[in-house]
Amino acid sequence: MTSPPPPPPDEPVDPTLAGPPPGGRRVVVDEAEEAAVVRPYPWWLWVLAAIFLALAVLFGVLWWLERDSGNEVPKLVGLNVTAAQSRANDAGFKLKTVRVTAAAVPNTVLEQAPQAGADLEDGSQMMAAVSAGQERATVPRVVGQTLPAAQQTLIAQGLTTETRDVDSPKTKGTVIAQDPDAGEQVVKGSTVTLAVSTGKGRVKVPNVQGMTQGEAVAAITDAGLVPIVIQVPSQQPEGTVLAQDPAANEDVAAQSKVRVNVSGGPASTQTRTVTTEQTTTESTTVTTVATTTTP
Repeated sequence: MTSPPPPPPDEPVDPTLAGPPPGGRRVVVDEAEEAAVVRPYPWWLWVLAAIFLALAVLFGVLWWLERDSGNEVPKLVGLNVTAAQSRANDAGFKLKTVRVTAAAVPNTVLEQAPQAGADLEDGSQMMAAVSAGQERATVPRVVGQTLPAAQQTLIAQGLTTETRDVDSPKTKGTVIAQDPDAGEQVVKGSTVTLAVSTGKGRVKVPNVQGMTQGEAVAAITDAGLVPIVIQVPSQQPEGTVLAQDPAANEDVAAQSKVRVNVSGGPASTQTRTVTTEQTTTESTTVTTVATTTTP
């Protein structure tokens, strides 16, 4: 009997090959990869990272403590100063106010510091600008003054003027009415409307018959007319108006003359014609005396 042939000799193993036993799949190993060495990070990088982390934690804690130590500032703008004071106190703040001239309703908060929503330490002071309203002036009386004098008076009070012409028996250029009236409180810079006489008005003659001479002169002058007084003999009490011309209620031009006959007492040897002199803002008459002697 013949014996089996011996197995083939083992092939030499290539050191660059690694893998399963002979006859299996082989894997090529790169010598450069095998030689690579993994090195740890330098120690100072770990120290630096730890410092940054500690600082981040510290700043976070400080921010949180600061946030917790403050209160949120409330909105005060638009509130009445009393309500604003109460709201500031409720939020834990003190409120100091400063009054300023403004067109807003008096005692209204116009501005505040700090602004609403900001954080402020408890017990801190806030500031608020409060409207004091606009400056006001008392309207002076200018009726009866000439237009230039009235304008100067009003301008001195911080007021402005506008005019309108009105037919009136009063002397031309005289202020006969004003709006607003004297004594009213208005905002400085307001306009006062002045009614100014054109001196071209027509008036009714007042009824002065039966009045005393003084009463008749005053009534005629107040009506924008010029009185002419003539004394005549009469049994009526001396100084009583006996007649007038033009007649009562007649429509005449301003500054027309009105003749009145006034009792001079019982008949005498002479008749006196007298024109009274009277100066007002409306008119001026000149005194003349004419004397005639009866035989």
